[in-house]
Amino acid sequence: MKTGAIVAFATLALFLVNPATATSPSDDPCGSKDSNRDMRECYAKEQTRVNAEADSLAGDVTTELRKDVKEYESSHDSVVADLLRKAAAAVTQSQKTWKAYRDQHCSAVEYSWTTGSGAGTAYEACMFALGQARLRELRTSFPVSN
Repeated sequence: MKTGAIVAFATLALFLVNPATATSPSDDPCGSKDSNRDMRECYAKEQTRVNAEADSLAGDVTTELRKDVKEYESSHDSVVADLLRKAAAAVTQSQKTWKAYRDQHCSAVEYSWTTGSGAGTAYEACMFALGQARLRELRTSFPVSN
């Protein structure tokens, strides 16, 4: 597969994930790489970073919710404390579920390239794009104070 096709795929993947922020190949940190190998290495590095950041943020959200549980328990508001406890458990479970979805979806993307040399790059680009989307969703849904 030609590098141009991979750049087009990566740009399309980013556009589908968030059309407002992915409008050109310049929005893609790996789009300027000259070879399929360089792009794959770049996406592998970027997706590892983004997905670790998503895991960390989900953990921070859970920690913050559990901290809030303790505050409401001390004020004897058990209803709110119980709901916050459920929210913390749901965030933890949603991160596990999201990772399973991400892995299966990106594997399907990779397999769809059959024997093409861009399969690995498509997989890494997919993992990166979905990681970015997860970060945006977590940040939007659960603004964590720092």
